[in-house]
Amino acid sequence: MTTVFIAGSISISRLHQKVQERINKIVSSDFNVVVGDADGADTSIQEYLRSYHANKVTVYCTGEAPRNNVGNWPVHHVQSKARAGTRSFFTAKDLEMARNSDFGLMIWDCKSTGTLSNVIELLKEKKKSVVFVNKNKEFVTISDKSSLDHLLHFMSDHARLKAEEKIGLTAKISALSQESLFLDAPLDEAATATSTELLPDLSADPAATDTTEIQSVKLRTVLMSALTEYIMQAHLSQSQAAKVFGVTQPRISDLTRGKVDVFGLDTLVNMASMAGLHVEMQVERNTSINISSGASR
Repeated sequence: MTTVFIAGSISISRLHQKVQERINKIVSSDFNVVVGDADGADTSIQEYLRSYHANKVTVYCTGEAPRNNVGNWPVHHVQSKARAGTRSFFTAKDLEMARNSDFGLMIWDCKSTGTLSNVIELLKEKKKSVVFVNKNKEFVTISDKSSLDHLLHFMSDHARLKAEEKIGLTAKISALSQESLFLDAPLDEAATATSTELLPDLSADPAATDTTEIQSVKLRTVLMSALTEYIMQAHLSQSQAAKVFGVTQPRISDLTRGKVDVFGLDTLVNMASMAGLHVEMQVERNTSINISSGASR
């Protein structure tokens, strides 16, 4: 039976209607649901599951008793050697939910490191997740490092810095870079159904289904991620980065905020060249276009 890991940021106390509709589909499809016991989104998710009379729910908690279990569902107790009450102590249950699930549905406030860590853990387990970006009221599908990089563009510079301090974000991403994270292998029937239920419906947007546009956005996203990572690793301010890339400071702001639609591919390649980055492109027949960048020597 397919299992879906549903979680979200502690700052989110109300679920958007779009999230509620996704949960309805998951419950209606008779899938198992695993959810945490924290305040905020976890409790809101539990309350909505109870209102929808969901019964295939398991609440995960670290230690003896869950902090919240509004539906009196079965409890999965996770043991942790970390000191009670610490981040590591509570993270233990999240790691186990990522291991025991097939897909993830995350509700994110663009700064919560716990929710972001869940997305990364699912990727490490070769599992997709759909993230509802609460600020923008839109879903983002995370299936590989490129889509994770796109998700990170929703974070402010301050939130990104905090993520570095709390979870070592760059190190986590580097670890993912060493693995093959493209999740395009055929899925079994149940998993395919789950993916269909969870992934955003693109059929209403002709532009989103245009293969050429999708490839263009993917290439631009990869390049923007590489340029942003360069700025962070070089510890450049936006004004300094503007001089390095030969553009204005507002363009750097657009870059770090992930505004893909305002950049052309040629512009991004020129910016990479100005910074001394080497861009390589590989074109494969009837498959995909891969692009990578690195510092030239």
